[in-house]
Amino acid sequence: MPTARFAWIVVTVGIIAAVASVVTVGLSLQLWTMFIGWTCFGTGNGDMRRGAAALACLVIGVLLGMGALIVLGAIAPAAGQWALPFVIFILAVVVMLSLLTPPLNSIPGYFLGMTAFFASGLQPEGHALATILSAAFIGALSAGLATIAPQLYDRWHPA
Repeated sequence: MPTARFAWIVVTVGIIAAVASVVTVGLSLQLWTMFIGWTCFGTGNGDMRRGAAALACLVIGVLLGMGALIVLGAIAPAAGQWALPFVIFILAVVVMLSLLTPPLNSIPGYFLGMTAFFASGLQPEGHALATILSAAFIGALSAGLATIAPQLYDRWHPA
C-alpha cells in the first residue's frame, strides 16, 4: 500500500511535469525536447552532479549533431552514399571515447543531444541551439526538482 510520502512525491512530480509543459509550450518550444532534457538529467540516477554532467553531454551532443550535418553536406558530393555512415562512425567513436573523460562521459547524454538536434529538423545555427537547449534545460531543471522531492517531504514531515 502506498504511503503518504509516496503519494506526495507522485503528485509533486506530476505538478512539476505539468508546470514544465506549460512553460515549454508557452515559450513556443517543442514539448518532446523538454522531455529529452528531463530524461537526460534522469540518467544521473538521482545524483545532481551526474545529472548536470549528463546535461553538459547533451549540449555537446547537440553541437556534435550540428557539426555532423555541416560535415555531411560538405563531403556528400564526393563521398556519395558513404558520407552518412562515415559521419555516423566518427560521431559514435567520439562519443565512445568520452568514457575516458569523466565527468563528461554520459553516452546517453551525447546521444540524446544528437537525437534532439536531428529530430528537430532545424538547420545548424544559433537559433536551433537556443531552441533545443532552452527546452532541454527546462526539462533538466524539472528533473532536478523532482529529484529533491523526497528530501523536501522528509524535511517538512520529520518522522
